[in-house]
Amino acid sequence: MKFLLSGLLMITCLTVFGQVEKKTTFGFKGGLNQSYINGSMINGDKSGYTGLELYTGFFADTRLSEKWHIENEILFSYTDSYHFVETPLHLKYEISPKINVFFGPKLDFLIGNTSDYNNEISKFYSISGEIGTQFKINKRFFIELRYSKSFTKQFDIIDFNNGKRNTLRLGLGINF
Repeated sequence: MKFLLSGLLMITCLTVFGQVEKKTTFGFKGGLNQSYINGSMINGDKSGYTGLELYTGFFADTRLSEKWHIENEILFSYTDSYHFVETPLHLKYEISPKINVFFGPKLDFLIGNTSDYNNEISKFYSISGEIGTQFKINKRFFIELRYSKSFTKQFDIIDFNNGKRNTLRLGLGINF
């Protein structure tokens, strides 16, 4: 439901800002993310996974108006055992010439699993919501901080059931 509401909000914004001359820029980003997979054991005790990961990817940022942008990305996130392709779609707002805030839905696809639990993962995709901020160092470079919260259960393995993956990211980006 939250995913649907985010999508409707973005469509509404596109309709409202549809008459503005659009300018699209492209870029690359990468950094570190801390993943938290929260779940429970069969006996009901809380369990999960916490790990530091690398991420990298490409983005397209389209200006909708003086203050509003829409940014879509394709990201690759790597852990010791799991590899993800993530496709966020963000609505961004310029608070100032140096600071943006953004939010939107994200699809997470599990594309690689080198753990001992290969056959026990219940879903190879999940839906998340993301919120974050970007600080522009100059016209080309920026730093971003973002948090992603999963709405769907993705992991069912021996150590944790009904696991949802949440991430906290810190990264650096460059506009081409």
